[in-house]
Amino acid sequence: MFIYRFEILFRDGGTAAVVVIHENEEKAFRSAQNQIERYFLPPRPVAEIAIVEKKPAGTGRGYVIER
Repeated sequence: MFIYRFEILFRDGGTAAVVVIHENEEKAFRSAQNQIERYFLPPRPVAEIAIVEKKPAGTGRGYVIER
């Protein structure tokens, strides 16, 4: 399992970060898209989704996201 951090760019110029845990990149992308669809109501059109970090998942692992 890996921890993936995604950077999301919306068509209106806004950005967001999404962090998910999955066993491969394909499933991680789908999960990130699902998280965005559930979080933003009404849905915001996405221009780009990119993996910016990938780390093995394990005890004590995590991210610092500075804004």
